[in-house]
Amino acid sequence: MAKKDEAVQTAPEVKFTREALAASKKYRPWCDVLMIMLEDGKEYTMAEADAAVEKFKTMPVKEPVVAKA
Repeated sequence: MAKKDEAVQTAPEVKFTREALAASKKYRPWCDVLMIMLEDGKEYTMAEADAAVEKFKTMPVKEPVVAKA
């Protein structure tokens, strides 16, 4: 007889396209970041989307373009 712990299976994480993630309320402030960081045609979990946003936040600015003439 199998133990209860062995019989319980976890459900696979739900995956979304980058467009669906970018359109969601949670990622609305980061929609442009997701469109840049995530590949077209692939599906991602929310954890992967969070990781992409965090990676973007830590990337150095190569050249500021604000107020350039």
